[in-house]
Amino acid sequence: MKNTIIACRMIQDELQHVMDEINSLDHVIWVDSEYHSEPERLKSKLQEIIDNLEGTDNIILVYGYCGNALIGLKATTANLIFPRVNDCISMLLKSERLNDAYYLTRRWIESPASIIQEYKIALERYGEERAKKLFRLMLKNYTKLMLLETGTYDTEKYLKEIQEFAEKVGLKVDSQEGDLHFLKKILIGPYDENDFVIIKKGGKVDLSHIVRGNEKKAVNY
Repeated sequence: MKNTIIACRMIQDELQHVMDEINSLDHVIWVDSEYHSEPERLKSKLQEIIDNLEGTDNIILVYGYCGNALIGLKATTANLIFPRVNDCISMLLKSERLNDAYYLTRRWIESPASIIQEYKIALERYGEERAKKLFRLMLKNYTKLMLLETGTYDTEKYLKEIQEFAEKVGLKVDSQEGDLHFLKKILIGPYDENDFVIIKKGGKVDLSHIVRGNEKKAVNY
């Protein structure tokens, strides 16, 4: 059975680490993080990639539900397999998520679509005081920025990088140990129905595949 992996670059550090660890030879198609905040664009991009694949049995989508971006995808060229999680962060958690924490990884911090980059744009556009008020309002339900320790980057370095932003928006900075075991399961299975959705070739993802009530709760979306 030949697998092709389609994954967001937001999770590239961690996924590549696991692939190297298990000596995976599966082909990976990385999708730029620019699609992250636009579910319809992401859906169109994923469908385009799926439609153009040849000679693969299973397409493994390393994506959460991403604002329902997966609903409507058609398994035109192979079986589709994706995890029952709302977001990428859910794939990396070792312990229960904290509702008052806004989770980050290195890729999230460095992405052009990150909250920190958005703040820099607002700073140039509106000035410091207005930008601070705007982002404090946006982040009012959070008390801290939480950097996940996934073992794929220098945690201390990135804690320092987010400290200035945290102070501007009135948040604390903390770190939490992550875990890559679920990513490994995404790559090699077993693909049980509690953790995965499997759409046979010719099928289509619909709302019933997403609404199960047992998914991990979204953090940053």
